[in-house]
Amino acid sequence: MTTVPPSVPVTAAAPAPAVYRATTPQNLLTIALGWWLLGGVFIDGWAHNNYGESLETFFTPWHAAFYSGFAAVAGWCLWLASRGWRQGRRGLAAFPDGYHLAALGVPIFALGGAGDLTWHTVFGIEVGIEALLSPTHLLLFLGAMLIVASPLNAAWRSPARRTEGGGVRWVAAMSATSLLAMTAFMHMYMWGLLTVPQGLGYVQTRGELSAVLLTAVIMAAPVLLVLRRFALPFGAVGLMYGLTNVGMSFMLTPGEWRMPLLALGCGLVVDALHALLRPSAARVWALRAFAFLLPFVVWGPYLGEGVRQGASNLSLELWLGVAVMAGLGGVALSALMFPAPLPPEAAEG
Repeated sequence: MTTVPPSVPVTAAAPAPAVYRATTPQNLLTIALGWWLLGGVFIDGWAHNNYGESLETFFTPWHAAFYSGFAAVAGWCLWLASRGWRQGRRGLAAFPDGYHLAALGVPIFALGGAGDLTWHTVFGIEVGIEALLSPTHLLLFLGAMLIVASPLNAAWRSPARRTEGGGVRWVAAMSATSLLAMTAFMHMYMWGLLTVPQGLGYVQTRGELSAVLLTAVIMAAPVLLVLRRFALPFGAVGLMYGLTNVGMSFMLTPGEWRMPLLALGCGLVVDALHALLRPSAARVWALRAFAFLLPFVVWGPYLGEGVRQGASNLSLELWLGVAVMAGLGGVALSALMFPAPLPPEAAEG
């Protein structure tokens, strides 16, 4: 007689927990609070450039501006994490997807702030480039960059399609604007659009031309980075270039309005070129052409207008050649971000 063993009930596997994502309004609030922090950083930079040798204390209104911005954005990110904690998530998983950068950035910035207070107490207030590149200030820079990059990282990791989700694409563009502004701040001593304070287009020496080429790469990088994941919404590059250079002009050449206006106008031209060319990894020649024009339409007008106004003595060959070099730098950068696919044989190996 054959016995049939009783059937064992099959327990269904527990469904994987849904990914905890910040909503578009929540990401936009993170960006807005991050801009409070960045605004305070630029105000502090203005104070160091104007009152550097007379600053004798850590406790200044400008420090209050950016440390209060840090407190606001850090508190907001921790509140988002508390929501994840109440849902049963632990560790970095308590933060919204992509916000693990903020989870690292908040303590790094706090450590930099404590170190900055100690450094100023022991060694005094730095002046010039020393104020920009001191170890504690670099910690603050790293922490701030991780915080303001979190919405871009969240948008990148979202399931939104490349050409859909206007809110998500704007989150990515606005967060990239924060990264560009912070990078520009840390390179203020080599910012080619404001090489010297005499005004628009005043570029005379090899060192200043080197600053142009460095600035061209810095300005092209966030545009191509966002383009790797999303089609840019119209106005995104205008926002990146205009807002960043408003901050740089306020900090380095207060009252100078032509350069931020030119940067905004050139950014809008780039937006129009993006709409016309529709660059993407699938349209590689359109992508390379866009990558060349991205810096060229900034530096051609900038250097050419300086010559026209008599503010610069660069020859036609030199200013046009530098603009072309900037464009070629954009192409090279695009080749790194959008490399040619490997042949199947190499990919299999």
